[in-house]
Amino acid sequence: MCWPCRRWPPWSRDRARRCGPRSKVWTPLCCAACSRKSNYLLTPNRKYPPTLPQTRRGLRSFSEPWVSAECVFRAIVWQATDHSTSRDPGCTPVSGAWCRGTATNPSAPARRFELMSALKRIAALSCVGLIATTTACGSSKSSGPVAGVPSVVIKVGSATPYSTLDPAQAYDTGAWTMFYNVYQSLLSYPPGANTPQPDAAQSCAFTDAPTNETYKCTLRPGLKFSNGDPLDANAVKFSIERVLQINDPNGAVSILSTIKSVDAPSSSDVVFQLKSPDATLPDKLTSGVASIVDPNVFSATKEAASDFTGVVGSGRYKIDSVDFTGTGKNKAPSEVKMSLNPNYQGNPGFQGTVGTARNSGIDLKYFSSQSDAKAALDSKAVDVVVQDLNASDIVNMQQSQQLGTGLQVSSGPGGTVRLMSLNTVSGPMSNVAVRRAVASLIDRDAIVATAFQHTYSPAYTIVPSSIANASSSFANEYGRTPESAAHVKADLQRANVSLPVHFTLSYGKGDANKEQEVMMIKKELEQSGLFKVTLKDYPGYNAMQGAILKTHNFDAFMVAWSADYLNVDDFVNPLVGPDNAMYNGWKGSDASEVAGLITQGVAQKGEAAASTYKKIQGYVAKDVPLIPIWENSQYAAAQSDITGVPLTLDSSGIARWWMIGKTSS
Repeated sequence: MCWPCRRWPPWSRDRARRCGPRSKVWTPLCCAACSRKSNYLLTPNRKYPPTLPQTRRGLRSFSEPWVSAECVFRAIVWQATDHSTSRDPGCTPVSGAWCRGTATNPSAPARRFELMSALKRIAALSCVGLIATTTACGSSKSSGPVAGVPSVVIKVGSATPYSTLDPAQAYDTGAWTMFYNVYQSLLSYPPGANTPQPDAAQSCAFTDAPTNETYKCTLRPGLKFSNGDPLDANAVKFSIERVLQINDPNGAVSILSTIKSVDAPSSSDVVFQLKSPDATLPDKLTSGVASIVDPNVFSATKEAASDFTGVVGSGRYKIDSVDFTGTGKNKAPSEVKMSLNPNYQGNPGFQGTVGTARNSGIDLKYFSSQSDAKAALDSKAVDVVVQDLNASDIVNMQQSQQLGTGLQVSSGPGGTVRLMSLNTVSGPMSNVAVRRAVASLIDRDAIVATAFQHTYSPAYTIVPSSIANASSSFANEYGRTPESAAHVKADLQRANVSLPVHFTLSYGKGDANKEQEVMMIKKELEQSGLFKVTLKDYPGYNAMQGAILKTHNFDAFMVAWSADYLNVDDFVNPLVGPDNAMYNGWKGSDASEVAGLITQGVAQKGEAAASTYKKIQGYVAKDVPLIPIWENSQYAAAQSDITGVPLTLDSSGIARWWMIGKTSS
């Protein structure tokens, strides 16, 4: 934050960094929003209270221009409503969130207070409406195809191409990123929040609480798909039933497994009947698998081809063109061009209307590696890269940013956990003693420090610490430091395991840090003298899935699991439930216990749910079908004239591209 004081209030400590030597009067700082170096007035021994309203009253007591005209700074959304930062009380409203002048200097340059999603997700967003009503600082005044929207196309770089644009089939980050921008769901998460709010729906609620087996949504009036087809209750019914009927074992159908039936008693009402109580259904309906598709475009019984690009949704954007590279199984998208959907209607409280978008289109370019994506940033071939960045590049860019040069780096809480999935059915990992030995020997701290330069954190359970009801089950079972090789050897010998154990560890290449990660795992296991590890790489996860996972022809593989929705069930059920997506074939008494506990957990709240999910994580640590390695933070890098990127970084994983804008320097 651009506060002209010696000490940082707790809520802004990580939002600005010194980028020059401090003098008695001036302290050069880098603004967290614009990354420019500016001089800020520093009054010796002036101390500001940590509460924002008092701090800002103190700032307004200066008659001098206390912040440079070009500086844009962000205010964190406060959980308490009396800390709302949507507008400076001492400013004269100019347009939307803009404020001009101060109480003592009415002619001071216009300043914009732009909400940033809080590091800690909050359910009460008293000032979230501002997010949907602001426009890019200094953006071009020329209007794009949609009235009031700047004629700006944002070039986004990614190293994670989508597998398919069919919600019934896709279960990968690249595809769901597209879904969140092209399709709409009944509910969605406001930026920084963990409680779903109506999106395509006008209202949703359980009608039989506390039983929670009947859930009704009423749609917003006049909804249309991008091609003009009506989006009514029958379209919602078609979309959900289509996923359940196709029942792709490699898709995300398990997320909707508690739905018994979907009814459309009227054109605006949708009623879900559940097989059993499921308090997490509202969260599940925010996910990519619950995307609403046009019944006139998709088949009710067949999946679309992976290269089908004629999809139609009701989300922020519509797809104009897709370019591909390769042929057959190697065919993959290389570039996707999208423009605003003029028929979009969402929740005006946090999604805004079509006219509040900060850009008129997206040019999404896929690269073969994170290094190539960074190179595209350096050459200004793209405006922004979200997530697909090497740790070393992140650290170097942060250092440059502190010096007031280079690209803008933004960060936010993560919702991803990195795992090793072990084949519990065949091969060496079918022996639980071998799986436990691997879990005992991995040094997570060393991997995070060396391979990821502390940009990530060690993980000791399958649920990220940012998700409620996460435990530290692997730390409780094995400790936080590697077990001695002698101790592990004794355990293996008691289990009559022949040593050394040979196995193959498969992974998707293209990420230098993850390649270093698997090399470190190999080294750590082999240094014990108990394992011989063969590394096998594939062009990416999709290629590895087609080559070995679907046929269960593997010993162990690396996978990163991101939040589909912000609930512990989203990690437990898809990772270790009866229909999990980890291909490890986990069965047996512990798996059966977990299956029963999952059914209990989704019907519970509060302490009861916390106790149930703690037991589940304990069973996973004991029987080890999966081994957690690390959990992420989110990072994005953008050119100096790009705004709004932090609004896309929260644990929900929703890429809100419409909030990214461009300003003239």
